[in-house]
Amino acid sequence: MPPGIPAKALPFLLFLSLSFSASAQEIQIRSNVELVVVPVTVKDKNGRLASGLTQTDFAISEAGKKQTITSFSIDPVPLSAVILIDTGISEEALTRVKNSFPALMGAFADDDEIEVYRFDRHVEKLMDFSTDRALIERTFEKLASNATPSSTSMPGGPFAEPGPVINGAPIIPGVQSAGKTIAPPTKALHDAIFQAAEDLGTRSVQRRRITLIASDGHNQSSLHSYDAALERLLLNGVQVFSFGLDASLFQRLRSTLLSYSKATGGDAWFPESQNALESCYSLSTEQARNQYVLGYASTSKRPAGRPVFREIKVQLSRSGMEIRHRKGYYQTP
Repeated sequence: MPPGIPAKALPFLLFLSLSFSASAQEIQIRSNVELVVVPVTVKDKNGRLASGLTQTDFAISEAGKKQTITSFSIDPVPLSAVILIDTGISEEALTRVKNSFPALMGAFADDDEIEVYRFDRHVEKLMDFSTDRALIERTFEKLASNATPSSTSMPGGPFAEPGPVINGAPIIPGVQSAGKTIAPPTKALHDAIFQAAEDLGTRSVQRRRITLIASDGHNQSSLHSYDAALERLLLNGVQVFSFGLDASLFQRLRSTLLSYSKATGGDAWFPESQNALESCYSLSTEQARNQYVLGYASTSKRPAGRPVFREIKVQLSRSGMEIRHRKGYYQTP
């Protein structure tokens, strides 16, 4: 018997020791269970958000294996949003975007936090995350006054007829024949989205993490690839809501913006007027804020090395409805 401890106290100490060991084991077991959270948007046949669904209306699978939904929520949540403005679009489209800034501000609630970037050849942060409405307004005003369209757009006037171009840059007669070359255009679309995903990864899990991007969807010479940017979006649970500008019908069908939005459970629009663009802002934030949130404990074995992608599929027991959710997540070791 240890010195100084009465014999009658030993059973109590043994109980405490066993209880502590059991609690430690329980904590260890719980730490190995990963709760996967999947926000889901459901729209009816008219494109409106569907309400009134319950947990029993949903089924979810991971890597082809059915999972048990252990949590279900329909409570609106505040947003953490990164706004990306492509200043390399045409002058007409950029003017529409700048004139729509008041509507963009109005799409957010007071407790939403916003970060703002502009990008073209480079990515530039204009404002860190903030809920300060006055600061956000000043940032948009500064962007509206300083933003300039792509240098490759043609000015108006009698001499505005474009000549031959290479990669969007005009060919100057006599220069190319003399052995001169024109640097290819650059636009850092993937870099901008990658940086937005990185920043959103630091925000609270109690908020919905989203990126709103107004762009033509073109990318040239980014340091990051589409796959790298998408991986970062999925790792950090970020949804992309995009507004495609200066895009033909064919370009819309093949748009990188559409790919980002579909893969992350967001949405994509291609508004052709300022009124349509302004409507898309409120549609995006309303959709992001009001989603069905499904949670399940993954039955997949944790990877031993680097994170492994797990495909997710959500199904509804009701027909005639459209479901949007992220295509999967990366399970960490």
